[in-house]
Amino acid sequence: MAKGFGNPKQGDLGYVLLLLPKFKGYAADFSMGKGDEEFIGVTSSLELAQVWKKKSEAREAISKYLEFLIERFGDNSKVELGIRKLKRLSNGKLKDEPEEDFLFEKNPLPMSY
Repeated sequence: MAKGFGNPKQGDLGYVLLLLPKFKGYAADFSMGKGDEEFIGVTSSLELAQVWKKKSEAREAISKYLEFLIERFGDNSKVELGIRKLKRLSNGKLKDEPEEDFLFEKNPLPMSY
């Protein structure tokens, strides 16, 4: 179950970050970290994904995760991620739907002569 939202029967729960679209890797819930330590993790389970109540909060979190993705997959020149709307269906299952996609490209360093 998405953390912090009780157990609504169905409807919108908030927003999640899809960090690795090819692998369905979502930003993991912050509470999985230890104490005050900042936690950046990836999960393939919507039940364990970090949920933001507002899209603007999810947007603000992108910069933290973008740095993680660039460090982890730095040899790629492009990083894709997306904000997804998290919903609970009438059967109780969680589903995410596209909300906003981002493509970040590294700028090559200028050559010095």
